[in-house]
Parts: sequence; structure tokens; C-alpha cells
Amino acid sequence: MLLFAVPLSISAANKKKEEVKIVPFYQGIQIGVDLLSPTQALFSNNYGAGIKADINLKNKYFPTFEVGFSNFDKNNEKGTRCAFSGEYLKVGLNFPLSLSGDKAENMFFAGIHYGFSAFSYNIENLYYPNNYWDNTITSFQNEKASAGWVEIVTGVRVKVMGPISLGWMLHYKSTIHVSNGDHSIPPFIPGYGLNIKPMSGMTLNLYYKLPF
Repeated sequence: MLLFAVPLSISAANKKKEEVKIVPFYQGIQIGVDLLSPTQALFSNNYGAGIKADINLKNKYFPTFEVGFSNFDKNNEKGTRCAFSGEYLKVGLNFPLSLSGDKAENMFFAGIHYGFSAFSYNIENLYYPNNYWDNTITSFQNEKASAGWVEIVTGVRVKVMGPISLGWMLHYKSTIHVSNGDHSIPPFIPGYGLNIKPMSGMTLNLYYKLPF
């Protein structure tokens, strides 16, 4: 009886060892584009575009990099016009909360990102009271400013067909530092939104998995 038990235990140990799956360190890159920002141009003078890259490391860590630009042009009821244009950069790290597929093709995730933007803007027809009898209208042209912020994100990415995936992401963000213009405080920050804290937003992304 003992003679049979020893080979059986060795066989069970070998089988358990075979079931341990080694996940390669590099699992691919997903390139994503924001679908919502460009469509805003259909309804207003505010629009933008962004492209990002997510790197899959062992199906556990997803460093992400994003570049883009935003355009903001708005008039208030008093005729004051604010016009902004600038680029932004974001870097961060996402972590899967739930995933499926050999290379995390379907994933529910959370992460933390840092964003930065250096931009210029114009404020025209700025109206403010100068004294009791008189009022002043002025403009500030080519104001230079910069800002950095942190984002807590959560999102979903789902494989649609072949290398194509769709996903959405919720952003909860707050500025860390803002360098104002020489004469004004920027009311809008490219890549962030209105200059208030905290801010929230949502993006809808289309992804393509690179073939290497």
C-alpha cells in the first residue's frame, strides 16, 4: 500500500507544479483616444483631443501616459470673452480590480495620475468698477500660466473585436499648484477643466492593442 502512495503523492506534486502559470513581464501596449472631447466642437467653441498609451506589466501594473490639447472660448452675459488654448501631459499608474483574458483584455481598474499644463490665454472686455462714478473695461492678452493636478480614476475596458476595445473612465481631480498670469487668474486649465477644486469628469476611450 505504501509503495502505491509514494508515486501518487509525487504525481500530485508534479501536477500542482505544472498548474503554476508564469505571466511574462511585458504583456503589450494599448493605444487609446478620447472620443468625447472632439465632439464638443459640434455644440460649442470648446473642444480638445487626447491620445494615451497603457503598458501592461504582468497583468498587474499599467503605467499610463497621455498627451493632448484643449481649446476653450466662452463669453459671459456682460460680454467678457475668455479664450484659452494649450497642451497637457498626464502620467500615472492603474491597477486592475478585476480582469479576464490572458492579457487583461477585459478589465475594471483604478489608478492615480498626475497632470501638467503650460498654456496661454486672453481675457477681453473685462468689466469692473473703477470708482463710484466710473467703470473700466480692459483686456489681458497672451497671459501665460501653468498648473499641475492629481487625478483619482476608475474605469472599465472591454474587448470589442480583435485588437479593438472600448472603455470609459471617471476622474476625480484637484489642482496641486497653479501659476497665474501676470494680471489674472486663469478660469480654465487645459486637460483639467474649470479652475475649481475639486473637479470631476468622464472620458470615453477607443483602444487599439499594438501587435507587439
